[in-house]
Amino acid sequence: MNYTFQFGVLTDYGPYLAWGLWHAWWTSFPAILFSTLIGVALAAMSMSRRRLVRGVSIVFVDLFRTLPVVVLLIWIHYVLPILTGASFSPTASSIIALSLNGAALACEAFRGGLEAIPQTQAQAAQSLGFSRWKVMRYITLPQAFFATLPSLTNVHITVIKNVTVTVLIAVPEVMFRAQELTVQFFRPLEFYTGAALLYVALIWGYTVLMRMIERLQKWQPI
Repeated sequence: MNYTFQFGVLTDYGPYLAWGLWHAWWTSFPAILFSTLIGVALAAMSMSRRRLVRGVSIVFVDLFRTLPVVVLLIWIHYVLPILTGASFSPTASSIIALSLNGAALACEAFRGGLEAIPQTQAQAAQSLGFSRWKVMRYITLPQAFFATLPSLTNVHITVIKNVTVTVLIAVPEVMFRAQELTVQFFRPLEFYTGAALLYVALIWGYTVLMRMIERLQKWQPI
């Protein structure tokens, strides 16, 4: 294999490649937000006393956790408009697909955290007149949130990494730009290496942010 590395091309086209991080972030950030909120709701539903409510949560998690993100993305962007007539932009389709997949993963992370909270805390709060909703809001969820932050961070990192599959529907993030430059200049190793380093920087920065949030915890779980 006679291939000469010329990483100098990144000096010329690195800024164009790096600008894809903006699109990567503004695709992954809403997906992280929605997946977290939906995941919390699904986790609370999974602990409901009503069988139907628990069943909805179980079906959602089992469906969107097992569907490959690529299949889900293509189905939402190309098949759903045919069936419903509602079309989505590439970014919107990506956010929906990543949110659904991330919500299923986040639900399991939150469910583990909720189940780790001793039932005696809820019983004590209810004896003081707290409703089930207030127990969940003021006692159970705050503890579960910090308890699940490490695993939730992994879910968020998975969402960010899954942004790379949106290249299939032409979201102009880093991998799309690396592919575009590779077609023009035939330097795949250089451009894909640059794309990898940019994603490493993005994910590393997000990990540092989440670790800072972990330190905001002012108490230790009982």
